[in-house]
Amino acid sequence: MSWLNRIRLAAISCCALVLSACSSSSSTTTFAPTLKVPLVVEASKDINVFDDEQARPVVVRVYQLQDAGNFQKADFISLYNADQSVLADSLVDLQTLAPVLPGELRNLTLDVQQQSRFIAVLVEFAHYETATAKAYMALVSDPEEYPVYIHITKQKVELTQPVSKSWWNVF
Repeated sequence: MSWLNRIRLAAISCCALVLSACSSSSSTTTFAPTLKVPLVVEASKDINVFDDEQARPVVVRVYQLQDAGNFQKADFISLYNADQSVLADSLVDLQTLAPVLPGELRNLTLDVQQQSRFIAVLVEFAHYETATAKAYMALVSDPEEYPVYIHITKQKVELTQPVSKSWWNVF
């Protein structure tokens, strides 16, 4: 083996050693699959009524949060303009739905991240000053078992996740 080949072999061996040392880690990252939560969006026929008495579609933002404190404290304009910075510490995921039409019933599946503890919504009503444009709720312990409902009425949004009671709890 020539002197030049020995240097090349040594250089390749050193590079391989350095690269393997950089890529190894004592901590393992585990993948946590998302939870498939049924989402039902139900809008009344008189949502987002303008001065001309015509109902209009609304845009709905769905937030997944670790904590609801910042969302609860924030006003509509702050969330509308800078939701990601306002919710930065607690924001896990954000999904903006396609515009919801008056009278629409939409069934979706929400991919909820494992670290999410709350679901929150912001509805972009035209008359946001007088509307109840935001709502939030804690997720139940088995969120995949119970659909999340977003009810949009005239100038109000409500968020629920009804849990059916077992028959033995009736008595």
